[in-house]
Order: sequence, then structure tokens, then C-alpha cells
Amino acid sequence: GAVAESRLPALFTDHMVLQRDTEVPIWGWADPGTDVKVSFRSQWATATAGPDGKWPLKMGAIPARGPYSLVVQSGNEAITVRDVLVGEVWIASGQSNMQWAVRQSDDAELEIRSANYPQIRLFYVPRETAETPQDDVDAVWTECNSDTIPGFSAVAYYFGRELHDTLNIPIGLIHTSWGGTPAESWTSRRSLEAYGELRPILDRWDGIVENYPAAYERYEKALEAYEEAARIADENGEDRPPRPGAPAGPDHPHRPASLHNGMLAPLIPYAFRGAIWYQGESNAGRAYQYRTLFPAMINDWRRSWGGK
Repeated sequence: GAVAESRLPALFTDHMVLQRDTEVPIWGWADPGTDVKVSFRSQWATATAGPDGKWPLKMGAIPARGPYSLVVQSGNEAITVRDVLVGEVWIASGQSNMQWAVRQSDDAELEIRSANYPQIRLFYVPRETAETPQDDVDAVWTECNSDTIPGFSAVAYYFGRELHDTLNIPIGLIHTSWGGTPAESWTSRRSLEAYGELRPILDRWDGIVENYPAAYERYEKALEAYEEAARIADENGEDRPPRPGAPAGPDHPHRPASLHNGMLAPLIPYAFRGAIWYQGESNAGRAYQYRTLFPAMINDWRRSWGGK
């Protein structure tokens, strides 16, 4: 369908941090064929929205500092993104050790009280699975302070704070993690398919997805039987039988590529310095396979962002 109005992805909102000293991709959506002009500091660049409404462009390298405003003009509409800093941007991803919040860490109360860093900005990607690569997320950039830090990743925050204290420049932290997840969830289907050793992961999940409707029907029947048995047990003052568990389905976070599609693809091709990763426990039972899987994931991310 036609795009009713011009819009920018969630990454391009007030308080954002752009990566310094490198070409910066900027993109958004407008009516197909609309000319778009982006101005930032003394630079400007233009693009035309394609048939799908998307327009991409690049700004030249910018040194660290700010705050600045980023203005996007399309037709007679203008979007102004305010309080934009330029510095080091890092992506923090993985499972529960990365999801572990500042409020759960040592000396949490003191850490939260002293987390007043207006030059550190936080972007928290919501936990969503997806069948196909998504182009946006429901999130915003926030300033790092006692209100915004408690639920943010502790590892990402302490890492970012160390960088900020050492480099003395703005830091942008993009936190995209999900407790208990395996590395294959964070890797694109295309990359997983390239390795014979990783085929069993795909085959297993393709089977789970294919059998899900039948498995769910069985689960519903089992649930009915359980509820009746539980009612009788309650009446007789006996222990209830174990409740049946729902089967894994298409939207399970362990499904290969599901988090890459929902929580990583929308960030591509945002410019950033590097990624920190804290994961592995869910793959521990298949540790040898991880020797192939983890480099495959790294190369997948590099290729996604136009690296080698």
C-alpha cells in the first residue's frame, strides 16, 4: 500500500547517537517518487523514494560531539530529529547474561542513583520474533539517567560507561537480547543454509513448524482433559496432575533466524563501531557445532552491514 506520510525508523528519533568518523547511512519512507533532502550540521544529501517508498542515503564522516538537529525534508513535509549526538555506537546482544538488568546487579541502588550520563544514550529493542526480516522496531532513544537505566542491560551499561569515561565522547548503546536464546536465532536463514553442519538445526525446526497445527490440536485436547482431571482432584482433595505444556511453534524465540528477523534486521544498516555478545549456554549441549555456528553468525552480521 501507499505510504501516507514520510517517516523515519525508530533509530532516527530525538536523543540518537550517530557513529563518528565514518559514512553514516540514513533511511526512511515517503510517497514513492518523492525527493528527500537530509541536512545535518553543514552537510546535506538527497535521495528519491523508490517504488516501495523507501529512500536510503549516506552522510559523510562527522567528528564526535553535538547536540545537533537532523532535518529530513520530503515534499512539503519536514521531520526534525533533535538532540542528536555523534560518538561511538555499540550493539549489545545475546541471552540472559546480556539481558540482566542494572537493577539486578551489585550495588544496584547506588549504581542507579549515580547513572547520570547525559552523553550516554540508550536504545532498547523490544523482544519480538519474526518470520521474515522486519524494517523497524517499536523503541526510542533515551538519555542515560536514574529513570532509564534500571531495566537496561548491565553489561552494556558498564561497558558504555567505561568507554565514555575513557574516550570522553558521546556513546550510543543499542541493546537487543533475549534470555535463553541460541546463536542460530540471531543468524539469518541464508547464512545457516550455507553450512551442511547447521542443516540439522533448520531441519528440526522446519519439522516443528510444519507439525505445529497438529501438535497444538493435541495440546488443546490434553488441556481439556487436564482441566477435568484437576477439577476432580480438587473435589477429592488430591494433588492435581501435571499441566500439559504448549508446543513450540513458529513464533518461538529458539526458531532459527527468528530474532535476526525481528530484533536485528531492523537495525541494518545503522552505522556502529562494534558489537558485544554474551551468549552460549543454550548451545552448550552442541558445543562442537558452535565452532561453525558462531563464526557463521559473526560473518552474517558483517555481511548484513556491508562488511566482508
